[in-house]
Amino acid sequence: MAFYFLIYWHFLLMVMVIMIVAGIVTFLFPKFPSIVVLIISGLMGFVYSICIDFKDGIYFFISINVVVASIPILLIRYLLFLKRKAEEMEVE
Repeated sequence: MAFYFLIYWHFLLMVMVIMIVAGIVTFLFPKFPSIVVLIISGLMGFVYSICIDFKDGIYFFISINVVVASIPILLIRYLLFLKRKAEEMEVE
């Protein structure tokens, strides 16, 4: 129960911003390496745990941020793959 009170509203805000930024970066710059976006989102989780002074939850925040950032990256990569396949089928 004590852990629940340590996660404030800004945790949810951080997760939403990370999802939006990861999606925008992946969509606008398709050649940009996804691992860089995942590393930056993991660093944001590290910085967040230091800012709220909860150093025991570092791995939790890093893993949540990486998983949350990978969702829009995978969806947009799949969207670009389907777009490329549709263009290939259209040429044939």
